[in-house]
Amino acid sequence: MTKLLEIDNLSIEFATPSGPVEVVNGVSLDIEPGQTLGLVGESGSGKSVTSLSVLRLLPNNLARVAEGDIRLNGESLLGMSEKQMQNVRGNRISIIFQEPMTALNPVFKIGRQVREAVRQHNKMSGRAAQKKTIELLSEVGIPSPEQVVNVYPHQLSGGMRQRVMIAMAMASNPEVLIADEPTTALDVTIQAQILDLMRKLQKERGTAIILITHDLGVVAELCDRVCIMYAGQIVEQGDVKTLFKEPKHPYTAGLLKSMPQFTGKENQLQAISGQVPHPADYAEGCQFAGRCSSRMEMCDTVEPESYDFGNGHRCKCHLYKEGAE
Repeated sequence: MTKLLEIDNLSIEFATPSGPVEVVNGVSLDIEPGQTLGLVGESGSGKSVTSLSVLRLLPNNLARVAEGDIRLNGESLLGMSEKQMQNVRGNRISIIFQEPMTALNPVFKIGRQVREAVRQHNKMSGRAAQKKTIELLSEVGIPSPEQVVNVYPHQLSGGMRQRVMIAMAMASNPEVLIADEPTTALDVTIQAQILDLMRKLQKERGTAIILITHDLGVVAELCDRVCIMYAGQIVEQGDVKTLFKEPKHPYTAGLLKSMPQFTGKENQLQAISGQVPHPADYAEGCQFAGRCSSRMEMCDTVEPESYDFGNGHRCKCHLYKEGAE
């Protein structure tokens, strides 16, 4: 199937007082039309930086793409002018941010903000835009949308605000929707409703979704494929069923073991010791070596290759190097 969005060997540097620091290193992934791809990892793994680079929303004075390319339907986004990118943002690729209270403007009513998203990429009168706004709010399950257009963000619950964000993101029927931890800070009931809504909209519109999360339970429920990200690199990727059943990377295995099992056999959760290193402290070899129970001598000095296990299942780990012990 044709690749809709491709990220090819992407490396991103941030400027610091002591010189450039690489925060994303050699990331490659792709997504097909109508597919849901999960991008998973702890905070500080580089998930949000990668997603913001797709829309070229990283500050030019702070970040730069050191290597690689990002292509939408084969066309390089990095080679586009800012005017061309304005047509891509919101129109062909939309993003839902993880905290709708800060993403929505607190001093403008909901209707005005959704209307602005509608009219940004669609030539229509104010009356037509208002009608479209009410239709969108109704489509995402907001009751009494005719009244909701006249309220401010703080007057809505977190779940309702997130539905407003989804309505704005879907206003121009984008080809790709990037959802950056869309269910964070929502209770489990509302979280399930938001996930059901995203699934429904995807089925109706055929939108490809990149779901950024640290919740593997959400990935299991919504995603077709998953990329596990650690310290600016994708350490494992594959289809969800295969990766959950046969994780190859010690980090992936650790994440799965840290999930509640609800079997009654374990008294406490298994945790991965340590934390994700700061980009300025990235190691010469494997970035996960300091936290890995399968650590070998070569892990400290040699960066592991990516090994292919078939059907798109790949893992970046020395355990699969021939002759490794």
